[in-house]
Amino acid sequence: MSLFRLLITLFIFSFSSIAQSESQEEYRIEVIVFEQLEIIDNEKLEPVDLNLIDLNTIALLVKPDIVLNEKIILQSFDFDDTDLMIDQLIIDKNKNKEIQTSDRPASGKKINESKWYERQQNLNQLNNIYRRLDRRKEYKILHKLSWLQPALEKNDSPFVHEIFDDNGFLIRLYKSRYLHLDVIAYLEGNLRTDSNPDLIKEIKFEALKSSIPDNVKNYEIEIGAEIINSNEIYKSDQEITQDKPDPPNAMEVGKVKYLLDEERRIFKNESHYFDHPKIGVIISVYDSSL
Repeated sequence: MSLFRLLITLFIFSFSSIAQSESQEEYRIEVIVFEQLEIIDNEKLEPVDLNLIDLNTIALLVKPDIVLNEKIILQSFDFDDTDLMIDQLIIDKNKNKEIQTSDRPASGKKINESKWYERQQNLNQLNNIYRRLDRRKEYKILHKLSWLQPALEKNDSPFVHEIFDDNGFLIRLYKSRYLHLDVIAYLEGNLRTDSNPDLIKEIKFEALKSSIPDNVKNYEIEIGAEIINSNEIYKSDQEITQDKPDPPNAMEVGKVKYLLDEERRIFKNESHYFDHPKIGVIISVYDSSL
């Protein structure tokens, strides 16, 4: 990296004040997975093969992304061969803030792509259902969690693969003309897939780029290699935990004892029940501003 110099595009305004693209939609996903302890029908359930190799998958993040240390970067700007002055940058920054603030609709909802695909344990819409299930003897709750994500096109939207003990689920939310859910849930199948953190970063970056208005002025500024290679260019919270490692002795292809596999067109702001003689999955998909 020391042989190169990084060219970055510095947008002179606050990203937090950007008017978000109207086409970008963000949803909160809540999931409860439970085992049905009593099989009512007489169907004999045999182990089945499950192949996850060809699926585009990610694992939820268990910590915030490492972000650029803006203070260090600003101090490192090499202003050779440019007429830009700090005072002018500040003026332009304030000017763009005023423009963006005045243009932003008062009712527009703020989308925070930095929180996408970040693991959360709390339930809002499904909390009452979770409590009722937890009191029933015929059900055993196996897992619950929630996260934020956008609604991408089918080919661009990855499956979220969540592993708990030797069980797991894969959920893909996507939008064509309508919202759709693809749900795979399994019990007793020690499977794994690629956690794909770079794909999550790419999705977030594309959303950030699409939210930038076309009329925003930008400057290309060179940053010296000595700063690029500095340990201070990135910052992170020392208290956050590390990513959960892949489970040992796991496979991308293997047998599972019980398998639920269903695709469904859905409507937002509703809860959806996916049924199986042995597995139950309840998913709530709703607008993140609710």
